[in-house]
Amino acid sequence: MSQPNAQYIVNPDRRSRWLRFVVGVTLFVLGVTFFASGYTPPVALGTVLRHNQTHDIDASPLFYTDVENMLDLERRLADSRNTPPDRRDIH
Repeated sequence: MSQPNAQYIVNPDRRSRWLRFVVGVTLFVLGVTFFASGYTPPVALGTVLRHNQTHDIDASPLFYTDVENMLDLERRLADSRNTPPDRRDIH
C-alpha cells in the first residue's frame, strides 16, 4: 500500500547532504570574512602579520620564493652532487 503523500516526504539522506552543504558554505563564507577583515591574532601569533602590515610588505607566496644569493646556493648544491659523499664538507 502506498502512502498518499509519498512525493512530499523528504529523503533523510538528501536532507543531510543539503545540511552539510549549507554548513560548509556558511563556514567558508565566515572564514573568508574573517581573513578579509584584517584581524591579526594577538601576541606572538600575529607578530609577523603586524610587522608586514607596519612596513607595507606584500607577503604573497611569491615573496617567500625570493631567496637572496640563489646563484651561490645553486652552485653549492651542484658541487655537493658532484662530490663523493665521504668528501663533502658539511657545514
